[in-house]
This record gives sequence, structure tokens and C-alpha cells, in this order.
Amino acid sequence: MSRKNKQKTRISCEQLLTLLKFGAILSVALLTPKALSILKPLLYKEKKWQHYYPSSLSKTVTKLWRKGLVEIRDTSSGSEVKLTEKGQLTVLKFNLEDLKIETPNKWDGKWRIVFFDISEKHKKARNFLERKLKSLNFYSMQESVFIHPFPCDKQIKFIREIIGVPHDVKYGVLDMVENGEDLKRIF
Repeated sequence: MSRKNKQKTRISCEQLLTLLKFGAILSVALLTPKALSILKPLLYKEKKWQHYYPSSLSKTVTKLWRKGLVEIRDTSSGSEVKLTEKGQLTVLKFNLEDLKIETPNKWDGKWRIVFFDISEKHKKARNFLERKLKSLNFYSMQESVFIHPFPCDKQIKFIREIIGVPHDVKYGVLDMVENGEDLKRIF
């Protein structure tokens, strides 16, 4: 298939943020009146940008820049677009949706417990955490106490940082739980 026959697509904010997350640098001249004519040759230098419409890239970058998710820096070869700290956090939130807990071949006999005391002021974070724990197959032992049989400390640390309540969510490993036999049947 020749280069001319390849289908071009529009790029979404999420797609652009993800590409930038992996270190892609988009060199553009967005804020000039002839942005698209300047943008076109730069896009064909970088393969990863070739299958997007230059106008779509330009609009998406401008939208992300207005939201503070990317920054545009002048360089000797033009301008480049990079993620800001806020943009990196947004990309991490996308990763949060794909978060999983691996099931080891053999269970180590320990229980992982997550408990939290998140104030009413952070009700959205609390509700999100509860939904996320349930989607990760945690069992709710009490209103703010969840249990899981497999290692998940990295996932819990990641979630609590992303939702902005790192000190309100605690993680522990237990050797024994009173109703352990009942819990084994659940998992």
C-alpha cells in the first residue's frame, strides 16, 4: 500500500497525550497564522504523526495547551510540544482505568487489606476508590475496609496518589483473618 493510499484519521486528546507520554515530541508551529502549512512538513519527518490530519493535530494540541496539559516551547528548529505535570497526571488517570491485579500461580496464604477514612470533603475520591476496589475484585468487609488475597501494594499506592488522598488510604498484609475460610470461598 502506498503512502498516499493510507487512511488518515483525526487524533483525540487521549491519543495525543498517550503518544507524548511515551516520549514523542511533536515539533509544531501552532500559534502562527500559517500553522498548518508549517506543521505538514514536520509531521512527515516523524512516522508516528503521519497518519493523523495536520489540522486535527493542530486543534488537539491547542485544546490541550489551553487546558494546561501540554506546553509549547520554542527551539532552534521551531517549536515542540511536551506534557506538563498536569498532562502527565491526566495520562496516569488513563492508566488507572487499565489497572489490574495479577493472580499468582500459588497463593502465599496472606490477605491484603485496604482501609480508609476519607472525609466528606473528598467524597468523589472516596466513591471512586470504593468503585475501583470492587472492580479489582476486592471484598468489602465493612464500609471502608476491603480485602484481597493477592499482592497489590503498588496498585493501591498508585490509586491513592492519583485520586489525591495518599494519607487517607492505608494498606496492610495479614497472616490471618477471622473468617478466612469464608473468604477463600469468595475468591
